[in-house]
Amino acid sequence: MKGQRALRLGAVLMALLGLARAAGGILLLTRGSAADPRIHAGGPTVAAVGMVLLVLGSILLAAAVGVFVRRRLFWRIGIACTIAFVIDGAINGTLLYGKPGDQGTVVNVVVAAAILICLRAGAKALDGGDGRSA
Repeated sequence: MKGQRALRLGAVLMALLGLARAAGGILLLTRGSAADPRIHAGGPTVAAVGMVLLVLGSILLAAAVGVFVRRRLFWRIGIACTIAFVIDGAINGTLLYGKPGDQGTVVNVVVAAAILICLRAGAKALDGGDGRSA
């Protein structure tokens, strides 16, 4: 896959992930533990998780736009937020359900790996085009 094409795919995947995370955060903030009957956390914990999801999703969206226009700073932010997404998923699962879900963790890791592979493959297409990574 060519660098610019990989970078665009990574940006699209990041944007979709950001939208999904932000939507999940909004759902938790508006519906609380009623969003999922399996949630056993209290209201303040659910609200905190919702806020973190909303913030992480928003940053992922902003990073996706920056990566799409080939800005190295946003590429770095995208990498950091993609890694944070996996860690946050495990923490959220523990806070909301008592333990991270096995299927959710696998999906999170696969999605994050796809994004990171695309971002790495597209590094040479970033502004400057010298191929230097972070």
